[in-house]
Amino acid sequence: MSLESLDYDPYNDLLEIFSDPKSINQLDSLLEYTNSYKVSIDQQIEQNEKEYREYLKQTSSKKFDASKVKSALDEVIKEINENKQLSINSQNVISSMTSNIKDLDDAKKNLVLSMTVLKRLQMLMIAYEQLSELIANKDYTGSIQLLNAVNELIDHFKSYKSIDEIAQLTKKINKLKISIVDQIFQDFETALHKRDSNLSEEDLRSCCGILDILGLEYHDRLNTWFCNQQLKEIKSIFISNDEAGSLDNLSRRFLFFKRVLKNFEQYYTNIFPESWNIEQELTIKFCEHTRESIKQILAQNSGKIDVDLLLNALQQTIDFEKYLNNKFHYSNNHEEDEDDEVIYRSTDSKFTKSISFAFEPFLNVWVENQNSFLNSKFLDFLSAPKLYHDESDQGDDVNIIHSSTELFRSYRHLLNQCSALSTGQPLYDLSKLFSKWGLEYSNKILKPILPMVNSQINNEAIVYIILTLNTADYCSITITQLEDKMIEMVDTEFKENINFDPVKDSFLKLINESINLLISKISHDSEFSWREFSNTDWNSLQEVGDQSRFVVSLKTILNENFSKILPKFSRDLYIRNLCDKTVEITINQFLINLIKIKPIAIIVAEQLLLDLSILKETFLRLPTLTNEGTISSQYSKHVDKTVNKLEIILKLLLAQDVPQDGLIGSYFYLIGDKSLENFSKFLELKGFDKSKKSKYLESFKLQLKNHSNHGDLIESSTILSKLNLDSQHPLPQLPTNTDTFVSKFKSPEIATSPKFDSFLKSNQIERNLKEFALNSEHNVTKLNENFKSNFGKFFNRNN
Repeated sequence: MSLESLDYDPYNDLLEIFSDPKSINQLDSLLEYTNSYKVSIDQQIEQNEKEYREYLKQTSSKKFDASKVKSALDEVIKEINENKQLSINSQNVISSMTSNIKDLDDAKKNLVLSMTVLKRLQMLMIAYEQLSELIANKDYTGSIQLLNAVNELIDHFKSYKSIDEIAQLTKKINKLKISIVDQIFQDFETALHKRDSNLSEEDLRSCCGILDILGLEYHDRLNTWFCNQQLKEIKSIFISNDEAGSLDNLSRRFLFFKRVLKNFEQYYTNIFPESWNIEQELTIKFCEHTRESIKQILAQNSGKIDVDLLLNALQQTIDFEKYLNNKFHYSNNHEEDEDDEVIYRSTDSKFTKSISFAFEPFLNVWVENQNSFLNSKFLDFLSAPKLYHDESDQGDDVNIIHSSTELFRSYRHLLNQCSALSTGQPLYDLSKLFSKWGLEYSNKILKPILPMVNSQINNEAIVYIILTLNTADYCSITITQLEDKMIEMVDTEFKENINFDPVKDSFLKLINESINLLISKISHDSEFSWREFSNTDWNSLQEVGDQSRFVVSLKTILNENFSKILPKFSRDLYIRNLCDKTVEITINQFLINLIKIKPIAIIVAEQLLLDLSILKETFLRLPTLTNEGTISSQYSKHVDKTVNKLEIILKLLLAQDVPQDGLIGSYFYLIGDKSLENFSKFLELKGFDKSKKSKYLESFKLQLKNHSNHGDLIESSTILSKLNLDSQHPLPQLPTNTDTFVSKFKSPEIATSPKFDSFLKSNQIERNLKEFALNSEHNVTKLNENFKSNFGKFFNRNN
């Protein structure tokens, strides 16, 4: 609250000033300041009172004289009135002086306007008379300028139509214009019928210019009249309900009109201005008339249309439209396919579908006819050989079944035909027809080629399996391209309805079945090697030797099969897919047979590690068994991950039984989990009895409780969690159902131990295995020593 306020309360300010006990120390200075401020205010009040008293003294000595003020105001008003009257008098004097001048000026303006109007009227009358004379003499070239002048002059007299003379002259001019139009049409009719006519082409061309001046309606009238005259004979000859107007004689109708165009170019091109485009307008009217005539013919015979006649008439119509587009330069924007067939778009060419549109409502007959055409094609496909003898005899690469290329060549031909006819309902109906016969080809041509799933597959069967796979792959790719093309071409309302997914799925299903049959063949041939594995007396093995017999036979089986199969594949995608599946199935079989020979001694584990390393090298060389095969980094990684799960199990089996802590420590390093169930599986593979197994399990639990440095261990490793020691299938089987398509195949991610990679690097185990594989038996002793040395370091707790 301000100090000047009448309601000022000092209490609030005092609380703010003395907000704490320490502020009492400033009381003296505050009192001193307050006192000096009070003195200053008193002095100010005293000064104000003094000034007020002086003011009262001065005003009391003077008295206000109202009469003097009124007198002064009257004087001012009087002066203002006098000045106003003076101004009025001056204006009157000036007006009287200039009135004669203003009258003269107005008279001059009226005189000039009258002279201009009279002069224009004179010019109009002269122009009218001259124009009448020129028209009477049929001098149309000279009449153009006069007609322009008359039109321009008459516009100036629109505001004078109330004058009788002007109104009469306007009526005469309008009447003259009408007579000019009538005379021009009479002259054109005389000239066109080759009667006696003294008019030259230039005169007739000038007539067209006159009609342009008179108005667009006369231009259009002459245009329509001329076109009707030119088409009069065609309309009288080619009547819809007459034989001459039937579809059989459609080519004659087109030929007749071509002669009309030729006649126009010979006799009438120079008569009409280029801007009129009379030839093109004549063609448009012919197309309109012919289209309506064809509609009428088709409607009258809708129940008994001959398909061959319809297609022949339609083809003639399309050819004629192409001729018109070329003639009038509307065919620059077109697409040309490999068979030199031109597909015209409706937006590219003015005359495209100008006549053939009449056939569109009846094209369902055409589509139905194509169904019969494709059916006859399929009868040829069924009887044709699937594999040419020259290819099989010479051992050349199997490509695809010839009938598949014939099928899509027919598709392309039909698509080109239909797109030129219509991009609406007929094209959509054609897509359904393509889908139907695509499925028929998959189910009746390709599928019967494949052998039964449980049948024995020989070398000849391999050729047919790969032939089916390559053909299905070609069909899958081509049908996808066909779908994209048809979606691009069809009208917007049908785009979402075109769908070839069932056909594509059918071909992908065949690809998957073919791959599975090849895998089945390789797996069946490999059974001999796994019987050798089972028949080997592993318990009598005393030392690590060269590669086992089962590995030698397995390598031979894989190399022989892949040498026959891989070169025949049409795409590297399937080479990689077959290699991936073979690696996975072989490792799975290795695990199955490994479990069968438990308990597994350390020396057996060493031998199997060697065999596994040789198998791994075989796997890596499989893609190179083609003519230009290479090993991709992705495939190498897949082989490493797939083989690694078995390597870890075998290397874990190399661990000594004692001490217990060392065995458990090796498990932690290699498997990297804290699963009691997984550890129990490992002990079972080692062949521990129940009492010994129980001790190790207790020790495993104790180490997990007493050691806090197992934060990097996972709950359960998939290396052992998916292993079933009581089943013939220790790992989940590869998908063999035909619902899993090759395009969706992915190689499984095989889990690795968290510390195993670093352990391999530090202990160089893999390098020792490779050295052993290269140097054979003379390095057996060195390998055993390396294993013992490396694993001795590994089991040391200080490492």
